[in-house]
This record gives sequence, C-alpha cells and structure tokens, in this order.
Amino acid sequence: MTYYKATKPDGTSFHDGTTLWRVGRITRLDGEHGTTLCNAGVLHAATRPGESLVGGSWPCRLFEVEPRTELVTDAKHPYKVGAYVWKVVRELPAHLALGPNGETVAALIERARTITPDEAERLNAAWNAARDAARSAARSAARYAVRSAARDAAWDAARYAAWNAARYAVRSAARDAAWDAARYAAWNAARDAARYAAWYAARDATLALVVKDLITPDQFNTLYGPWASVMEVGR
Repeated sequence: MTYYKATKPDGTSFHDGTTLWRVGRITRLDGEHGTTLCNAGVLHAATRPGESLVGGSWPCRLFEVEPRTELVTDAKHPYKVGAYVWKVVRELPAHLALGPNGETVAALIERARTITPDEAERLNAAWNAARDAARSAARSAARYAVRSAARDAAWDAARYAAWNAARYAVRSAARDAAWDAARYAAWNAARDAARYAAWYAARDATLALVVKDLITPDQFNTLYGPWASVMEVGR
C-alpha cells in the first residue's frame, strides 16, 4: 500500500505548521500518542493522493510516506490512516493531490489568477448564454443533475478533498485577479456581475476537471463549456 502526505509549500503540516516533512527524514510525533484516528496524537496520511488534502489547501507539496509504527485506522474514514512515526520516501508532483486530472486543474487555477476585465465580461456573456439555454424546467433540471452527478462523483471517488481545495484555490485566484493593484481600476469599472460570472465559470470548470473521468462528455461540456469558450479560444 502506498501512502501520501500533503503539506504546506514549506514542507510543514497543515495542522500545526511546525511538523516538518522532508525526503529521507523520519517524522516522529513526540509526546502522548492518540489511540484513535481523529486524536490529536496521530500523524495522518492518505491512501489516495486526492484525499491527502483533507484539512489542507492548494498550493501544497506531496510526499510518498511509509509508516514506521502500527497504523491507526477507522472504518468511517477509509482513505485516511495514522501513525506515530513516518519515513518520507520521495516527493511527488504536487498536482497529484488534485486527483488524476490534477495537472489540468492546477493549470486552470493559475490561469484564473490572470483573468482580465475583458475576459470576465465575456465569461459573463457565456455564463448567461448557458443559463438561458437551461431556462426550461427540463433543461434546468438537467443542468442541476449534471452538477449533482459531478459532486457525487467527487464524493464517491474519494476526491472530495481535492475538489474542495481546488474550489477554494480557484476562487482565491479569481478574486486576486480582481484585486491586483496594477489592474484594480480596470476591474473596478467592470460590472459586478462579470466578476461573479468569472468565479462561477471557473468553479464549474474546476469541478468538471476534477471528476472528468467519472462523468459523461455531455456532463463535462455542460460545466466546462462557458470557461472553454472564452479562455481556450485560439489555443
């Protein structure tokens, strides 16, 4: 079994900000040891890269680790394990923590950091067009079903942590694009609706990418389409 540990970019645990994880290092928990998985006296890892960001955020670093003490497990958390001592075997590409489609998800998050007011306006138009296309009760229900299917896929595939981290990261990226000092005046002139549309389009596109291999092409295109129609033109 391979185990994964996601950390802050400086290599420390998200939980306490001090426990250091580094290749070749034995990471040990001093003091009183816990007896249950959710006890404070246990160092956590995950059995799937996409679950390593439980309690964490993006950006991150990702390591393969191996336990040096008996594992602590809990049937309620099938993708989570604990131990008192871990050896850090190697560092892995961080995007794996965002799931099997993580490289593309990470690229989308970075692209969202540079959304311009003009792109936000065009995303607004694309978002509204997609919404207008779903105005009938049947189409509206279908669009809701697509989002539900994608979210269910994120849960069922043990990718909820990856989706949650990506969702917050892309929201922050889109927000930072609007508040960048060099572009604030231009953004301030843009309509609020355009700024919100940029976030909604980025959010749906991120969700679609996280679970792309678990939903149908039509479901993927429903969520990803508005973003692609603006941000991928000419690629």
